[in-house]
Amino acid sequence: MQSSFRYALVMTLFAGLAYAQDNRIENQADVATSESTDDVGQATSDPTASSQEDAKRRDRIKRCLDYYYMQPESVLQRSPWGVMHALIAFGVDTQVTYGEQRVNAIGWLCWNRPCRGQQLLYLDGDRVMGYRGIGLQGHEGQFLSMLAQSRVKSTYQLKVEDREFTVQDLVKSEMLGCRAGTELTFKLIGLSHYLDSDAKWKNDLDEDWDIPRLIKEELDQSVIGAACGGTHRMIGLAYAVHRRKKAGKPIDGHWKRAEKYVADYHDYIFQLQNPNGSFSTDWFQGRADSGDTYRYVQTTGHILEFMVFSLPEEQLKDPRVVRAVDFLTEVLVQNRELEWEIGPLGHALHALVMYEQRVFGVKPGERRTAIARTPE
Repeated sequence: MQSSFRYALVMTLFAGLAYAQDNRIENQADVATSESTDDVGQATSDPTASSQEDAKRRDRIKRCLDYYYMQPESVLQRSPWGVMHALIAFGVDTQVTYGEQRVNAIGWLCWNRPCRGQQLLYLDGDRVMGYRGIGLQGHEGQFLSMLAQSRVKSTYQLKVEDREFTVQDLVKSEMLGCRAGTELTFKLIGLSHYLDSDAKWKNDLDEDWDIPRLIKEELDQSVIGAACGGTHRMIGLAYAVHRRKKAGKPIDGHWKRAEKYVADYHDYIFQLQNPNGSFSTDWFQGRADSGDTYRYVQTTGHILEFMVFSLPEEQLKDPRVVRAVDFLTEVLVQNRELEWEIGPLGHALHALVMYEQRVFGVKPGERRTAIARTPE
């Protein structure tokens, strides 16, 4: 076991040196942000705080997020799965460390550099594929969904086995890999982002697919028991509907089914909310409050992520949402010295990042610069 870890460490160090020496990718954040700026999580409210309490909340959230942003993960310690969950919070702003150097997390993964000795991408003929397994993708299409939520351009470069590709090549692979009766949650997020909502395609079995079929497949499967309590399935449905609305196209058929399903879950989640502002520690099974700090971050973090992602603008200042935001912020601030699991932490931070963006007008991709300008 020790010799295997030493080998992985050496391989990561060797590959990291090559990455660090390539001056073309020193500032990945400058080139990773999507051309689209009107998306879920973008600022939709007046950036001026409407009250003194709003201003205090804005400052508490900022201090919380800035603290965690300044604690970058190490590619020598974290697997590709871990680095993916580090970047879900801060998107193109996310940095990771390689030795004493800080590098952009999205650039590191897209150039297929090893994390704790593991590489995320491989080639199947001419197809760019993502590995699944321990330390890698936990779900089909997970990496593409992370890139989508970080608004990474479809033209952004991937490097696999010394060959150059783009994110669009990964999109094509995920299209070909669609299968009926399987979990399509993360493919739905990624393909809804990168494809036109009316796109049609055939998978590698010559079967017909489109976004409505993906939605139907997801609606036909249970939310209860799905990944992370079903929160990702709900985000996938909400993401697809949002992209359709953004394109100005009709919400009918399976789009309408998904829209209603998401709205019904909003109401249901509020019914399960605990008096302290947390959401159920038993996911969507029923109301529960275990009192466990780690469980709070896991469940309230994921559920709030879905709510902030999908609620209409006018509901973001609903007292029930505000209580959940305040609760999660306080838990993360008061327990900042704890060793959090990277998955729950990443999604909890993502919830607060999106709230900060939608309610207080903070723009994606500017945290690093803003922190650098902040006087000590």
